[in-house]
Amino acid sequence: MECIFLPKKSNTRRADGRIAVQVYLGRFDGKRKYKTVYGKTQKEAEQRASEVKAMLNKGVDLATVDRSFRFWAEKYLQSRKPQLTPANYQKTCSRMDYFVDCFGHLPIERVHLYDAEQAMQELAAHNPVTGKPSAKKTLIGYAAVLKRCMDYAVANRVIDYNPLTILSIPEGSGKKTREALTPEQQQWVVNTPHRAQIGAMIMLYAGLRRGELSALLWSDIDFTAKTISVNKSFDFSTNTIKTTKTPSGIRVVPIPDVLVRFLMDTEQKGDLVFPCKTGSYMRESAWHRLWTSYMRTLNEKYGDFVHVDGMKKSELPMVIKTFTPHCLRHTYCTLLYESGVDAVTAKYLMGHKDIATTLGIYTHLSREKAERDISKLNDFLQQKK
Repeated sequence: MECIFLPKKSNTRRADGRIAVQVYLGRFDGKRKYKTVYGKTQKEAEQRASEVKAMLNKGVDLATVDRSFRFWAEKYLQSRKPQLTPANYQKTCSRMDYFVDCFGHLPIERVHLYDAEQAMQELAAHNPVTGKPSAKKTLIGYAAVLKRCMDYAVANRVIDYNPLTILSIPEGSGKKTREALTPEQQQWVVNTPHRAQIGAMIMLYAGLRRGELSALLWSDIDFTAKTISVNKSFDFSTNTIKTTKTPSGIRVVPIPDVLVRFLMDTEQKGDLVFPCKTGSYMRESAWHRLWTSYMRTLNEKYGDFVHVDGMKKSELPMVIKTFTPHCLRHTYCTLLYESGVDAVTAKYLMGHKDIATTLGIYTHLSREKAERDISKLNDFLQQKK
């Protein structure tokens, strides 16, 4: 019997040169639905059709109209909004926007590990918010947002697995460290009158966060008991009063005599301890302007301008080592360590959620002390020799 071999079916080539193959997805609302895939050759088109069929067999929903990463990133953010504070939601949106800019146009199943790794490498070198290299903690946060978005797509059967489960941050990414103020800088804070001084003194000697300080009332300060009650915070993203960052943030902080005397000598103008010029809450922009002014004042008073001639005060270069508000809070923790306060007590006074955070600071400080002590030993041995 003679065998007859039929030629293999070839699909029509489009005007743009690609070959299209349709894959039947099923009936939806009584209508047959197809997905069209393309390839430069018949073999490539059929291979992509086979991939689609394999995904169908795994239960992936391929009937979804919009399969772009951008679309599912927005869906993920919508799902997270009720579960996050306004500040954390804004941070999550900002991080997601970075990845949408990188590959938002791609179908979500075409976002591969190497795409994410390249995006993370660029982020490590240049943070779009600060314009500087990203800190290790920041990179971990960005990677977590991306992984959770892809997990959300898997849960919705848009893709059959998350290709980014092993995504890691680039090697060599630096960890952002905050330094404590030197004894000399601490004296700058104590001895330099400025509108920011009261805020700086409270952060230095009571360890309050910016938001906690912005919401602080004079009625929260007990001059007899020498304490500050921390029970609320100012949310800079919504410009409203909220609870503290964590339940652990609610605390009563004993304050040293140097801060008690300073606060008793400070004129009380209204209910807020640290208001803006108009008497209302200190917003983000007001903080920035005030702190810039404060650093300029300290620079003018304590900077070494021996080699600077003929310049106005407003034109003086910044020659001192500046510090941020959070550096003052870190200095407070350092003072607790140096004065022998145990880690459990320090955790409470700092308002840390987890003792591991406090122990991390204490361990770092202990390591620095050991290095200084060894340096002293080396100096002693050299002198003896």
